[in-house]
Amino acid sequence: MSFLPTRRARALFVLALTTATPFVASQTPLAPPTPADWNARIAAHVEAARTRTLAACTEKGIALPADFLQWIDGDPLRRASVYGCRAEPLPVLLQLRSLEIDLGPDLVRRDYPQLAIAFAIQASYHKPKREASGWNDGDGDAGDAALPDVRPRPPLVLTIPGDPRVPVDTKDGKRALDRQDHIVNFLEDHAEVEVEVKSRELPPLEYDDKGIAKPRGKATLVTRKVLRKPLAADVIASATLQQEFTSYMAAHGHPDVRIDCGERAVHWYSEEAVHDKALRDRIAAAHTLFHDAYRAKGRMPKERDQAPTPAESMAWLVRNDRHAFTAADRAARKWPRFPLNAPWPLLLMLAADDQPLREREDIWLRFRDHGEMKTYGEYIGGIAQQFDMQSARRVSPFAFSYGSIQMMWKDGGVCGTMGNIGARTYRICGVPSSTAGQPGHCAIVLMEHDAATGQFRCKGGQYATGGDEVTTVHAGFHFDERGGRRPMVLWQSIAWGCSHGVASFIDTLVMQRAWATLPAAQRQQECLAFASAGLTRNPFAVVALEAAMADAPDAKTLLALADAFAQLASTSTDAKEHALYRTTVRDLVHARILQLPTPATVADNQALLAELERQGCSDEKLLARTWRAIDGEAGFTARCKTAAERYLADADRSKNKKASVAFAAETKAWADTVKGKAAKAAWANEMLATFAGFEVLEVKGKKSIDPAVALLCKLAGREVPAVPGAK
Repeated sequence: MSFLPTRRARALFVLALTTATPFVASQTPLAPPTPADWNARIAAHVEAARTRTLAACTEKGIALPADFLQWIDGDPLRRASVYGCRAEPLPVLLQLRSLEIDLGPDLVRRDYPQLAIAFAIQASYHKPKREASGWNDGDGDAGDAALPDVRPRPPLVLTIPGDPRVPVDTKDGKRALDRQDHIVNFLEDHAEVEVEVKSRELPPLEYDDKGIAKPRGKATLVTRKVLRKPLAADVIASATLQQEFTSYMAAHGHPDVRIDCGERAVHWYSEEAVHDKALRDRIAAAHTLFHDAYRAKGRMPKERDQAPTPAESMAWLVRNDRHAFTAADRAARKWPRFPLNAPWPLLLMLAADDQPLREREDIWLRFRDHGEMKTYGEYIGGIAQQFDMQSARRVSPFAFSYGSIQMMWKDGGVCGTMGNIGARTYRICGVPSSTAGQPGHCAIVLMEHDAATGQFRCKGGQYATGGDEVTTVHAGFHFDERGGRRPMVLWQSIAWGCSHGVASFIDTLVMQRAWATLPAAQRQQECLAFASAGLTRNPFAVVALEAAMADAPDAKTLLALADAFAQLASTSTDAKEHALYRTTVRDLVHARILQLPTPATVADNQALLAELERQGCSDEKLLARTWRAIDGEAGFTARCKTAAERYLADADRSKNKKASVAFAAETKAWADTVKGKAAKAAWANEMLATFAGFEVLEVKGKKSIDPAVALLCKLAGREVPAVPGAK
């Protein structure tokens, strides 16, 4: 959806900036600059950055083709993206040229320019992992950051590495056999043993009287006994094989090699070893013993494959994008899964993928040839918390190393593994995706494109402990110098911003860079006008908005900014879809107020509290600080108790657990502001008095102790009450 700020919305924004209310007018009112003013500022910043960057090239003796520079300058959006969206554009420019040298001008300039810019910008945030194919050290000075190599070279020939294992002859009579030779020989020379193999399989096909196949139902876990040569995992799981192995090694000159891991202590869903540290240590040692032998003798890779260069990664994605699927296969695979000509901000997650090409290729071929797209693996429970135990369950000769998606499929795991399988598979299939954190859980997020409307969105998956509001994306938020992991809604704002208008969104990214070059005093004076200019261009200009918040000199300015944003958002965003975005901006404003000093007078704090309550503040630590500034510690406690009384009187408390979980979170935030263990215990006891007779929460006939009560009991050093009727 594209929501254009109406003339009325702009007027309301200006009105919010210039209307004085108690506690809201700290700056000299400034009307937002006109679009022409900001067009000039954006153009000036890009031109200055371009001049500075090309001068740096000259200083370093780097020559760039005139037609390459003309191509960048030929499109204002491309020019702004290359020169205006990073504080230091030189690595972006050189990486884009490096990609062109490797992949050719047609692919970079004509066919996939947005993907190329995404790779150039993403790579500019990281130093290279290797020197080969695309990187040098600038002009050679020790202090230089690594820069992309733009020296002439032959075009890149995409090569998928083969299996790196080189099997060693462990019976080579021309040399003395070592311990690891004998370990491998025990396994490979041993007679076949009977082992249990489990797999999930669909039930066999059944047909009705008319010969039509009946529905097969869901896959079930099937256990079979098979004869095979023992694997390392089989030895670790079998006391008998462990005894045989120990005897074998002693007979071959290694009596010090002993394994004692019990009978099936680590096997499939066993949890015995989870609770026994001594056993865990023995299992870990056994895993290391076999793993080292497998690697040393070419039964497993010695190390994980190298990450691809940006050019290799882009070439691989382009090759797949151009694959000639039949019409039927395209439809069955929903291909392409995501357009590689999407705006570059939406492609950064894809450009960040550093999975080795051999690992990607294996998954891609399964998708390409068979339509297989597995985004979830085997969930194995508690044993996954111990890497060596998890690995020991299935350690065996294998073509891929730990850290690969293939090993995750083989060994299984819990939410972190499942999230990685999902996000990696999506990226392999051309979809920007990332793992994401939730309280006690790992989920995924991915970009989506609606071909019918042309709109983009960022969507979550594998959620378990909450929705978008508690989700933090693990991909680096490379739209400002802060970077790092950021809340899901900020990534959603990137998708919404591009859907609203790519040019206007890129403009706001450039505005944020230009803003950072202004003197601090000027930024403090003009931050409201700057926020206005950004948001009237694109209501999802969250990067510019955060920059304005960071430079706001006081709470009054920030509250005015929140009001101004709310006025614009009410007419420029969708009430339902963008509700979290609107409350997040408010919360960011209030979090910034908490970073500022407490207002000096009681009157100022009372005025601040009134404004916070009017804006629906949910920052409990900010509220707690303000309560104390007004009424002291006793007043703070009284307000906490009043809030508890309102909560207990709320009918929603007995309808679902969301209200009780939310109030427990508020209670914890208040408790975190009480200094000292004794003071915290005293406060918790006073709060518990409010809950007297209401400790039990009954939702849909099921009784439990209110989570706020459980928290307060812990803080007060008291036993949590028993649930009535519980055994």
